[in-house]
Parts: sequence; structure tokens; C-alpha cells
Amino acid sequence: MSHPRQRRLEFEGAVNFRDVGGYAAGSGRRTRWHTLYRADSLADLTPADEARLRGLGLRTLIDFRLPEERRLKPNRLAADMLLTTVELGFVPAGTLEMLDLVRQGVIEPAELERRVTAQYRLIPIDHCDEYRQMFAVAMAAERLPLLIHCTSGKDRTGFGIAVLLLAIGVPRDVVLEDYQLTNRYRRPVPQLLGPATSSSIVQTLTSARGKYLEAALDEIDRVYGSVDEYLATGLKVSAEGRAHLVEHLTEPDEGD
Repeated sequence: MSHPRQRRLEFEGAVNFRDVGGYAAGSGRRTRWHTLYRADSLADLTPADEARLRGLGLRTLIDFRLPEERRLKPNRLAADMLLTTVELGFVPAGTLEMLDLVRQGVIEPAELERRVTAQYRLIPIDHCDEYRQMFAVAMAAERLPLLIHCTSGKDRTGFGIAVLLLAIGVPRDVVLEDYQLTNRYRRPVPQLLGPATSSSIVQTLTSARGKYLEAALDEIDRVYGSVDEYLATGLKVSAEGRAHLVEHLTEPDEGD
């Protein structure tokens, strides 16, 4: 089946479902279309959405949500989908306490931004195991096409996609642009908010600010020295493994 090369896929029940194909990846290559996808919650998919999802030919789904998130909002997937789900749920330390302050209405935007930034610094360091498993899936050709998702598709998914793109040669500025595309396709998260949450708090919590992802990447540089060393030492991705990623997730850029 032929699919159009489309950045955002139109689903009725998912607002931030994107294909990360078509990005320049160095050495005359670009990321493959229809191979690596990122998304927000899949709990509200309609029957038409289920049919479209089936048509993507996905083989693996990585779900970064906690068990409680999955229990409250189970994915709605067609029963006949031949899809392996890999559950790698986590939240950075302090996230649940921060969200409790948001619901109580007792945190200011500047403090919330500081806390979100601090949590981004924790993601690559404290959660190597989850992202190591993500890379193991992505390096196996038989596990592709792959969809990675969480609740809003911004933080856990955003970092995961970012480090995968960096690993295959996508420039850092392009990775940041892809991350910030979430600002155009934000999923409402009323379950995380109190009844009188201010618009500035909602904006701070739900926006994909470049400084958030930059904080995670800067922490990688501080602790490991470089993304290359983070991949090799932190995530245990061998040179052979990265070569497999490049082979499976990129293709020659023919300029079309």
C-alpha cells in the first residue's frame, strides 16, 4: 500500500501523531518515511482511526506511560492488529509531586518551568534502562515500523525520538525543531490540572519549549561528554548497532 509523505497524520482521537521521515541525516541520507512514528495518547481512537492505524503496518509499539496511566486510559487498538507492545513506563523523580502542586493551584509559572527543566535533566541520566530497551527495539529490522508514544507525546516520547534522531545523524537544530512541533498539536491534559488552573500554568506545563530538551542534551554533555559517548556508555549502543539504525531508519536522499 502506498502512503503519502505526511508529517502529521490525521487521527480523530490523537492530535500529535507524527511521522519523523524526511529529515536530513548526514552523508547524503534522510530519515525514512513510514518507519518511525511518535504519538500522544491512543485511548480515544475512533473505529476509523483504528483502521488507519492498522494500515500503517506497525509491528511494535513502545508505551512510555506508567501502569496507572495505562489503566486509566487504555490504548484503543483493533483486536486484529498484529502488534507487539513494549511497556517502558516511567516519570522522572518529582513529576508526581509537581503535578499535585499544579492541581492544588499553589505553584507559579517560573517555579513550574524550573521544575520541568530539572526533570528533563533527569530523563537521560536516571532512565538509561528504558531508553536502552527502546534502542534495542529500534535496531531490530523485524520490529519496524515502530510507534513510540506516551500521554501527550512531548516529554518521554520527545526525548526518545530526539536521541534516536541524533544517533542516526540528524542535526541538533533539526531535532529541536521536530520536538517543538508538538506546540502545534497539543493534547489537552485536564486530568493533570485543577479546576482553576491559570492559562500561564497550562502553557508552561504543556508547551514543548526548546530549553526543556536543551537541558536534557546539555546534561548528557555534562555527564558523558557527548551524545556519542552517551549512546556508547549510557545506552550500550555499539558501533554495529548504530550502523543498523542508520540502515533501517534512513535512506539515500534523492531530493524528491
